[in-house]
Amino acid sequence: MATATKQRWRTAEVARGKKRSTRRVAVEFAAGSLETELSAIGKAVPAREWAKVPADYFARLDHYLHGAPKKK
Repeated sequence: MATATKQRWRTAEVARGKKRSTRRVAVEFAAGSLETELSAIGKAVPAREWAKVPADYFARLDHYLHGAPKKK
């Protein structure tokens, strides 16, 4: 079973121009593996950095990521 981390490595190898076979590989993820990895990433960020995230970040995601007008 591959994990999301292994999948990212494969993607990074392709981006760096490493040759790989044209054969497609089915990738299975363990149940909850994405949740586990995201949780670990979130825990690695210091609290002072989380404090910098605007309170309405998720409600106005398009505004913060793409500069769209804020919706009321």
